[in-house]
Amino acid sequence: MSRRVLSVLLVAALLTALYARHDPFEQLALPALSTLLAGVLAAVSLTRTPLRTLHVTGLLGAWTYVLAKVVYVLFIMTSGQGLPTLLGLAPWVLVLLASHMWLLGLRWSGAVNAAAGGSLLALVLARVTQDPAALHSPEVGALVQVLVAGGVLLAGQRSTTNRVMGTMRRDLLGQDAPGRDALTGLPDRRTLEQLLERIYRRSPDGLVVAMIALDRPDLKSGEHGPSFEARLLAHVARVVLGTVRDQDVLGCVAEGQLAIVMHAPDARAARAACERLRVRVASRPLDGVNPTVSVGLVCADGHLDGLALLREAEDTLAAVQALGTNRVLLGPVTPDAGEAGALRAQLA
Repeated sequence: MSRRVLSVLLVAALLTALYARHDPFEQLALPALSTLLAGVLAAVSLTRTPLRTLHVTGLLGAWTYVLAKVVYVLFIMTSGQGLPTLLGLAPWVLVLLASHMWLLGLRWSGAVNAAAGGSLLALVLARVTQDPAALHSPEVGALVQVLVAGGVLLAGQRSTTNRVMGTMRRDLLGQDAPGRDALTGLPDRRTLEQLLERIYRRSPDGLVVAMIALDRPDLKSGEHGPSFEARLLAHVARVVLGTVRDQDVLGCVAEGQLAIVMHAPDARAARAACERLRVRVASRPLDGVNPTVSVGLVCADGHLDGLALLREAEDTLAAVQALGTNRVLLGPVTPDAGEAGALRAQLA
């Protein structure tokens, strides 16, 4: 992405240099800016220089060009002649202000925005201090409008970012959201039961409930902290969340256990989907540990209600855990059948 954007900006600078050959400022500034952009593009393409360093270098060069052009318009050009130049520059000033958050993130963009906006304001104040009559000039008026528009843009950008981050915290981390598991951010057992009953009443045909248990990993003592298993569960929850379809419902029903409510054409398709999920989880390590899960699933047969379907899935999961780990078991399993019943379900 950086290479593409830099390539577009370099082409734009070169084309502008062709059309502004008679402007004394552009004759010096545009070749210097093009050289800087070409150097940054070469560094991005050919070296392993950190992107943050290259982004800061590019921003410094761009702002140097903008501020130098503003100085040229305010202090060198005759009043009234620099307005077309500023009108052409204004959109790029706003783009630069917005790009700080894109390139530097929420933490550092505020300081850079303040420095850039403060520099433009200082030039305006310096011009007005030098010549009070310039306060009514079109150039100063245009710059004041750019500053106001930039402030509104940045306030809206920051507000939107904070709102999106708050929504993500509620959706993914369960913060300040009732009915959510605090660790994974997924619906808790009570909420999942309510959703399951609602789904069962609306569309029971092909309904499947799959219980997923995180297999206890073999950890070497001292290699991972005491909270690693909680982190591992949160990691598995994210992997599973990225695997299920939009219409499926994923919840956290107990410590170390997740549940999926989904629809499938038949039991074979449901089991195949759970097998793919099991393989995907095992292929996503965390801190060198490959997590595995055991899955017990039950398909609605027209006789179970939603909660009974969930209990059957829990019994099937208990049966598969008795047989081993890292496998998928298709239920239901009768309580009195024991291991033989689980094996028959496994072969079904």
